[in-house]
Amino acid sequence: MKPTESPLQQALEARVRWLETTLQPSTMHHYRHTLRLFLGYLQEHFPEIRKPSQLRRDPHLLGWLEYLWKRRTPAGNPLDNSTRGQHVLRLRTLLDLLADGPHPPPPGLLRGPDVPPRQHRLPRPLTPEDDARLQQHWAAATDLLNSALWLQRLTGMRIGECVDLAPDGLRHLGDNHWSLHVPHGKPRSERWVPVDDQVRVVFERLAFLRTLPPGADPQFLLPRSQGRNALLLSLRQALRHAAGQIGTPAHIVPHQLRHTYATSMVRAGVSLPALMKLLGHHNANMTLLYVEVTQQDLQREYQAARLQPRHLVPLPPTQSPDSSPMASADAPAVETALVCALRLMDRYRQLSAPAGDHPQLLLLSRRLTRIRSLFEKLSRGAAGEK
Repeated sequence: MKPTESPLQQALEARVRWLETTLQPSTMHHYRHTLRLFLGYLQEHFPEIRKPSQLRRDPHLLGWLEYLWKRRTPAGNPLDNSTRGQHVLRLRTLLDLLADGPHPPPPGLLRGPDVPPRQHRLPRPLTPEDDARLQQHWAAATDLLNSALWLQRLTGMRIGECVDLAPDGLRHLGDNHWSLHVPHGKPRSERWVPVDDQVRVVFERLAFLRTLPPGADPQFLLPRSQGRNALLLSLRQALRHAAGQIGTPAHIVPHQLRHTYATSMVRAGVSLPALMKLLGHHNANMTLLYVEVTQQDLQREYQAARLQPRHLVPLPPTQSPDSSPMASADAPAVETALVCALRLMDRYRQLSAPAGDHPQLLLLSRRLTRIRSLFEKLSRGAAGEK
């Protein structure tokens, strides 16, 4: 132990090293930042605290919460609720891990109500106008950073996933089907994202640009001569510069490109389960947070549902008066008749007799559904015997 290190600091740093065996490097970066803030706060306000057992909720931890509330970002803005809440959760995890060590701290130093309520910041897609202007700007640009940002927008990747792409990440699946291999991201789940010809062109442009001096790392598509963090910073700066070039007053961050991709996919007709796979989420609730539904979207969906309900099928072609009803008495004709009967029953129930007023109609509709299902099984069995 260094002379300046206290048993408390040594114990907390040991727990951080233990967490490194199971958590992502990016997560551990945040843990170390929280630990530096907490130890700096104690050194400034309570230098006499040397052991975990000396910590008390009041004044040490309550003072830490006030310290976070008063802290400012480099731009002079206060920390938002989400950032403060993450600091509290990470410190609470470290304190809980000290319970099995020497001189354990008392329980309950940080509690659930200490975590500020999360501010609603999702979804944050770009406006259609800003999105279109940005894509026009990227299409005209020929440099590596703008091309990488365009690729992120067209595929919905996280910025960290974009910088970790491999040079051979684009795969041909046959015919005109292509897919992009997205490496392990935040949830530690690699995935394959379907792409179109536009994405192929951008990817091939990046593959060419990486061959120019000063050379590239053979492991990654995007060169990182000054390291991964420097590349991430350059991409963020390039996005801010592009936003200034198109004249938008909004402050745009790379993750908004992912939100824009999700919203555009839903408007194009992609289902929620498919969108969850495209984004690499493990929870559909998170996917829902990425999608913005505007009043125009509601009007479009509502009008489409009224004009062509998805559960209704067209009526069969009418027969001429001369044709015999028994001329087409085969299995497909019977199935079509049953489907049409269900269709007419639903239309009648919706327009003339709501189910709440006539539950017998709903019961009859369910019986027709069972009859249709049984007939389909019988017809398939008869076709198999033949």
